[in-house]
Amino acid sequence: MSHLVPLSMAEAIYSLYQCQFTLDATESLDYLETQLNIYSLLALYQHYFPTEWKASQATIYPPTDVDCHSPRELEFIVLIYTHLFPLSHWTVETAYEQRLHNIPITPMGIDWTMDGEIEHLKDGWQLLLPFSHDGRRWLDDIHPEGSDWFDSEFGIYEITYTDIDHADDYYYQPDCTSLPWSKTSIDLLTRKWQQANRMLNCAANLIDWLEADLKSHAQILLKLWKQALKPH
Repeated sequence: MSHLVPLSMAEAIYSLYQCQFTLDATESLDYLETQLNIYSLLALYQHYFPTEWKASQATIYPPTDVDCHSPRELEFIVLIYTHLFPLSHWTVETAYEQRLHNIPITPMGIDWTMDGEIEHLKDGWQLLLPFSHDGRRWLDDIHPEGSDWFDSEFGIYEITYTDIDHADDYYYQPDCTSLPWSKTSIDLLTRKWQQANRMLNCAANLIDWLEADLKSHAQILLKLWKQALKPH
């Protein structure tokens, strides 16, 4: 705020809030972290969406409770998941109620580990479960009688659980669940989403191909899988 006299009610409330005394070191640090978060988000908005920033009429000042984002900050968060990379519904809803001091990282793929989710998966996805380390572990260790379930579902297509050799791969789980608000983080997540989106499109094409003729295409897949696992 370059001028001395507030020009709006929101600006006046925000200015008065800055005059409150802090009580201890913890409150002082919380205050500084919040101010850094505000300035970071507004600067990033201007960097990534300069046209939208110039056209915006939303106030940059948060409400009385600065633990909530300002309308301008919320605009930026919406623009991120609209144009750069997806955010979970939980993240977006949380942003309207409390301040996001970091960018939450949430897996955006298919989660068959939730109760009842496997029954809603397409047949092609169910067929692929034993081909991955994580899917096989889920069938062996978590899902009761997982191999029996697989055979009952796909035995009619002449493919059984024991037909599928166990690959020595692993399921990658990110070590971090959040990243700081920065250009480095946003650029990284944007690139990763572009890569993931291409993979998801390829996976969707594979599923469509499998389900076009599940019996014969499952045999082709199994043959290619065995060839890929042979030592070279």
